[in-house]
Amino acid sequence: MAVEKGDTGSKMSIIRIVQVLLRESDKDHPLSQQEILDYMEGKYGMAVNRKSVGRNLTRLRDAGLPVFCREVPRMMNGKKVPLSLDWYWDHVLAREDLKALIDLLYFSHLPPQQVKQLAEKLKRIQIRSFDDGKTLVRNLPSAGKAADFDPVIALLTTAGEGKRKISFYYDHYEADGKRHHGRLPSGEDRLLSVSPLLIIASDDRYALLAEKDEGGIEVYFLDLMSDVKLLEDPASDTLTQAQIQALKPSDYLYSAHEIFRGKPELCTFEADWHLMTDIVNDFGKTAHLSSGSQTKVTIEIMIQPEAMKAWAMRHAPLVKILSPAYLVKEVREAAAELARLYGLP
Repeated sequence: MAVEKGDTGSKMSIIRIVQVLLRESDKDHPLSQQEILDYMEGKYGMAVNRKSVGRNLTRLRDAGLPVFCREVPRMMNGKKVPLSLDWYWDHVLAREDLKALIDLLYFSHLPPQQVKQLAEKLKRIQIRSFDDGKTLVRNLPSAGKAADFDPVIALLTTAGEGKRKISFYYDHYEADGKRHHGRLPSGEDRLLSVSPLLIIASDDRYALLAEKDEGGIEVYFLDLMSDVKLLEDPASDTLTQAQIQALKPSDYLYSAHEIFRGKPELCTFEADWHLMTDIVNDFGKTAHLSSGSQTKVTIEIMIQPEAMKAWAMRHAPLVKILSPAYLVKEVREAAAELARLYGLP
């Protein structure tokens, strides 16, 4: 058993007290000086006297560390003297904060292993025994790999804060399955110039809210923006800073959250080639382009049939399901019901 001796022992005692407070206490679980002594001896084999612990706790608090206690008055030699009780380390993140962050992880579309690793790291921030009660929880990962938009976001932030314009090409996908710049009627690539206002984050995508040179606000998805450059041109001053801050993302974007049950099946569908951008954004690499022409593309994908049906109905009449046969029948019947509902022959 180690015993406190001299200056080295005093320094080690302070370190052990910090470790005990960090690992065993928080605002809702304070420790008495005796409990701190017990932890020091039981976990670290260090026996110290109570007065030494009291002095070191006061030193830590006076040094500005997040060490707190409850003080009550007591009479000593006819005078009121504060008695320090219930010591704890005030962690940056409370347990409720950690639970909220861990919930956000499980509701994200990150790879499951990454979610588990990040959740464990968050729990170690609390250090004190922390069980999030989510051993059975698994998240639903995204179909595609998330791209790194940090450099573009940093550039857009610089432009917005510096009141400068940006230029970029806004891309789409065509029947060849490849990415192309938007074009002018002449056939040349269309280079856009806008004034950034806000960046909106939702459903694994970033969207830029920007004012066009010709006026009006438009939404551009960052994953479709390419060759983004910061210009020296001053941004439009049509909107004041107060008006920009008052902009509501929900006035420009709507997120429809859908979850479909069932086992994935191989589905084949035919779509207008103009839907290629939606196909890439919605399905990622799970969609296989089996054939394409100037007007249509044929796609194969492993997906829940109900999800395939909903996607086809949402994009009707630009999508036609080719297989499986029972799903073709279901969509045909749904289309007939819609026709009857709207009084069509």
